[in-house]
Amino acid sequence: MTLSETARRWLLWTGVVAVIFALRIGCLIYERSRPLSKSRVAQRVIEKDHLVAVPKFQVNDFQSARQLIGKTLWVKLGYAVEYYALQRSGGRTLKAPALQFKPVEKLLVSDVIEKPIPAARDKEVLLLFDREGIKYATSVGRYDANMQSYQMLLDELFYVKDPHELYEHWGEEVWKKVERHELEPGMTVTQVGLSLGYGSLVTLQAGGIQLYEFTRKPGGEIGKTRVRFLDGRVKEFELR
Repeated sequence: MTLSETARRWLLWTGVVAVIFALRIGCLIYERSRPLSKSRVAQRVIEKDHLVAVPKFQVNDFQSARQLIGKTLWVKLGYAVEYYALQRSGGRTLKAPALQFKPVEKLLVSDVIEKPIPAARDKEVLLLFDREGIKYATSVGRYDANMQSYQMLLDELFYVKDPHELYEHWGEEVWKKVERHELEPGMTVTQVGLSLGYGSLVTLQAGGIQLYEFTRKPGGEIGKTRVRFLDGRVKEFELR
């Protein structure tokens, strides 16, 4: 039987396609059988500060806050947390201006009280402490009468454990710089926060740079300091 020209061309085309298909399958099998090459993966260094487990207060209302009586606390937000002197009657001494805690300043809690907020059914939770024979108070929470619940801010305002122990990996020299309120390139975000006090994020800039502004200058002087952080460390700063 003689095949027509059309049939011969069809068979030839089919053979070519089959060969190409077989070669493709063979290449895939070969590639998958090869051992995987170990590509170099860029490893990002994890900042040790991020590995620190900062203990929580476990305080969610007035009654649980009273467990802090007799305990020492350390200030987390320097130059942001206010306190004031109390009159003997327990009221606020309005003549004296409110004071601000310095970074890492510590206080011994002598009492925890609730005081009604004027013109409201809400109440304020106050920590009391003594200094040089004067009783002071600082607000750490509020009772919302409408919601019938407490909003406590202890974890945002204070450390329940000495930060010198929490961040002991900084070493003695770094801690001396922090306590002198110094600022230099290479310091971490936490180190700057405990040196200059409270800072707020201004903006995110190109290259992953974070721009923060602090209300103090190095040394503790009142003024603006803008700090640029790259990968969690000071890249540069400017005094304003």
